[in-house]
Order: sequence, then structure tokens, then C-alpha cells
Amino acid sequence: MSDLPAGLTTGQRVAVRSRIDPPPTAGPTLTDTVGELVDIDATHLCIATRTGGVTVARDRVVAARVIPPKPTRRGAPHRAITLEDLHLVMTRGQPGVEEAWLGAPGSGWLLRAGLGWTGRSNSALPVGDPGLPLPEAVDAVEAWYDERGLLPLVMLPRPTGAATGDDPLGALLLERGWVEGNPADVLTGRTADLLADVPTPAGLRLTTTAAPDDAWFAGGSPRLLDHLDAARQILALPPHQVFATATTDEGEVAAVVRVAVNDGWAGVFGLHVAPEHRGRGVGRWLTVESLRAAASDGASLTYLQVEPGNAPAQHLYRDMGLTTHHDYVYLALR
Repeated sequence: MSDLPAGLTTGQRVAVRSRIDPPPTAGPTLTDTVGELVDIDATHLCIATRTGGVTVARDRVVAARVIPPKPTRRGAPHRAITLEDLHLVMTRGQPGVEEAWLGAPGSGWLLRAGLGWTGRSNSALPVGDPGLPLPEAVDAVEAWYDERGLLPLVMLPRPTGAATGDDPLGALLLERGWVEGNPADVLTGRTADLLADVPTPAGLRLTTTAAPDDAWFAGGSPRLLDHLDAARQILALPPHQVFATATTDEGEVAAVVRVAVNDGWAGVFGLHVAPEHRGRGVGRWLTVESLRAAASDGASLTYLQVEPGNAPAQHLYRDMGLTTHHDYVYLALR
């Protein structure tokens, strides 16, 4: 355990890095907790984060620091969380196999490498101060990804309606020749509001597991199947998940979805319905039932990420009751 900062006391906003218990067999072994310190004793720290209370054993703390408070935002919990804090929640749902911080842990830029599968696991996430002038920070990002043989990629969160060039980092990347890709909407909602009764489609049955099995992987999207080895490694990293599989009476996989549960949030990932089963309400049924399982495990809020041009998914999720929190865009150095 590292020494805690002198004068550390309740009411301060802190960033605490601690060892994961039990340690994972692959991927990051440390986790970061950011929030208000509400209690401290000889054995534990209790921290109120934006998404719920977290207790950290002192003998697992490797670093801790006091950080400035953030402005308070009003509104429903799924709306009031800041862009930065929501992205820290979301990245725990699909982390990189390798992660590093540029700047202070929890309040700098998170660098993620995930064997080339998905931008979420292979991009720099700027959620705070990188500890360097912007040009030097971008140089560091480019070098970090070059060393790993990966395309330098930045995931840039944007307030609704903002353009990439409105952000100082976005403007700098565009000036340096980085190419802007397709945006993604981040939708959020109260989990309880999403659990309408949906009838089971005829001839299908539901299986939920805490880890993906061969049937779940077999029902994944073509992109997942093209990166199966990487997907197996990355999807083993989040500690608490629900893998839902819809199969026919003959054992054919009709649809799959994954829900990651952390910090009181349920994150919906990887919904894929086989073409021959589309148009029957399978995606809605599977999503609702997987969220029902997540709600029973304490996930009171829900997020997901969807491309604006994916009309069927946009219709499904918004009809369920999810609304836009913000969007983000990838910028790549090509």
C-alpha cells in the first residue's frame, strides 16, 4: 500500500488507484476510483462516485491524490452525469487489453490497446488534463500507438450539437491531418423505465450466462467473428456481465447481446440478430430481458452507443425510452 496523502479527509474529491481483487488472468490489474471521500478508517476508504458508492481496501491502494471538485449538474441521474464520468463508466464495460494514463489516473487521457478489435478498446479517451501542452500530448498518443503497431485513434466526446472543430483538441487534430470518422450517439435511461413486458417470440428460448460460451460467440456480428481471438480476450476482462443468447427449438442461435454491469450502470453491447430472425421483435425482447437481469444485480441506469445511421437500432432503443446524452467521434491519423 502506498502512503495516503497528508491531510486526506472526508469531503475531499479523490482519485484512488487500487489493485483488482482477485487479479485478472489477463489485462489491467489496477482500477481507478474517482469521487468524494465519505469515510476513511484503518482498513477501508469509502468513495461516493458519480455512479454510486465504492469501498476500497487500504491494503490494495497503490496511489491516491486529492483532485479539484467538478461543477454540479442538475437533472435525472442518467442525464446529470458528465460526459467524462460517463465515458469512464463505459470504458469499464469494454476496456483495452492494455491501458495507460497520460496525466493523472482517472482525470487525464486514457490510452487503450485491444488487439485491433473495436475503436472503443483501441483509442485514446481524453477525459481531463494530459499533463502536457496539447501538441506534446498528441505526439505522445501517436508514439504510444505506433509502438504497438496500431492506428493512432482518438475518441472525442462532444456535447450534443457541437462540431469537432469546436473542441481545442478536435481542432488541433484536424489541423494535423487526422481524419474524422463516423460519430456515435450515447443514449442513456433509467433501467426500470426500459423493462416493459415483451412477449417471447415464438419458437425461441433465452439463456443467460456470466461468461460467453461457444453459442454466444457463434451468434456474434461478422466483425466480432473476424476478430474472434481478440474478442475472447477483451470480453473476459469486465468482471460482471450478462451474456444473453436466444436459440430456436432446434438449437440455432437467433440473436445475442452482452450487458456489462459496473458502477450501478448497465451497458448494452453487441446486439446482433441473425438476418432470418429480424422483424420479429427478437432484438427488443433480448435487450429487455438482459437488462432485467442486470437490474436484479443493481444496475439502475443504462447506457449504450449506436451510430446515427443505424436506423433500426435507433428506432428500437429510442422507442424503448433511451434518450441522447451526447455523442462522440473518432479521429484517426492515416
